[in-house]
Amino acid sequence: MRGMSGLSWLLPISSIGFLAFVGTAVYGAVWLDWPAWLLMAIALPGIPFVWLGLMLALMDVTRRPDEHVSDEARMLWTAVICILNVFAFPIYWAVVIRNSPPLPEPPPKSQAAQESTDESPEASQSQL
Repeated sequence: MRGMSGLSWLLPISSIGFLAFVGTAVYGAVWLDWPAWLLMAIALPGIPFVWLGLMLALMDVTRRPDEHVSDEARMLWTAVICILNVFAFPIYWAVVIRNSPPLPEPPPKSQAAQESTDESPEASQSQL
């Protein structure tokens, strides 16, 4: 979670990058009469920008504590981000991330929790 909160600045950058790729392709199609294969080659690199932004925004909205975002707002933001993704990233970044304190650090794993996750399901069933 610590690493993710440091990457929240990528949300508006992913929107800008995607719109730059698609805008260049549209400009080339309308005013420069570029061939279709060139337009696709220019627009396709914008897709990873959308995926990166979508992944970061959904991780942030689902992991943000209830003190920052209520459950109703979390559901609304999740729907808005999924439907309007590229256009919602800068809005979510400006409204939620910029106006909230940074995400808290996760507590370190205890030794007991570590050992319980290392056990196989067969070993835990044989103990019962």
